[in-house]
Amino acid sequence: MAILIVEDDVTQNNVLAGFLQKEGFTTAQAYTIAQASELFTPDIQLIVLDLNLPDGTGLDFLQKIRTHSNVPVIVLTALDDELTQLNVFDLKADEYVDKPVSPLIMTKRIQALMNRIYPNNNIITIHGFCFDFSKYTLSDVNGEVIPLTSTEFNIIKLLHENKTLTLTREAIIESIWGWQYKDEIRILDPHIKNIRKKLCPEIIITVKGIGYRFGS
Repeated sequence: MAILIVEDDVTQNNVLAGFLQKEGFTTAQAYTIAQASELFTPDIQLIVLDLNLPDGTGLDFLQKIRTHSNVPVIVLTALDDELTQLNVFDLKADEYVDKPVSPLIMTKRIQALMNRIYPNNNIITIHGFCFDFSKYTLSDVNGEVIPLTSTEFNIIKLLHENKTLTLTREAIIESIWGWQYKDEIRILDPHIKNIRKKLCPEIIITVKGIGYRFGS
């Protein structure tokens, strides 16, 4: 499970990353909103987000990702005024933690939230297909492995993680390939077509004029 730490204090960022890595987590470390945007991929399953960042407020980053993702977010900040807290929860953050906080306590908070949100859900069965999102494997009802490219698997994983939402084509492209591909709208088409062909047409539903959603 990958955790994105967005904290401009290098020492605090490194210390928290070290504690999390000792507990078996994979971490990505960002020190600015720009870096966080580049590192935020479908592999990220939780974000620890500071609000005071060199190139803006973490609230801007939170607002941006909430347009296409429900990834869990723990806001970690020295700001403790009521308005800031209201804004944080209005943007659907999962927790608000005041600084300073022990990295050990923070690690325990993260573990508890991960266990609540991801309770053994790495393996799911949909339309008769068994997806293991931790191992990136897929099999049918007979146990036969179905080959998917990593891009195809990441598209399914992204749509499943946001199964209550309809994602725009632009949001999918930016999440899978990066912001630099946002104008290459047709890059997504062959992958959607291949997924439907290998699995079934209902696995990804087209919402006309908007984008796609997961066919649960």
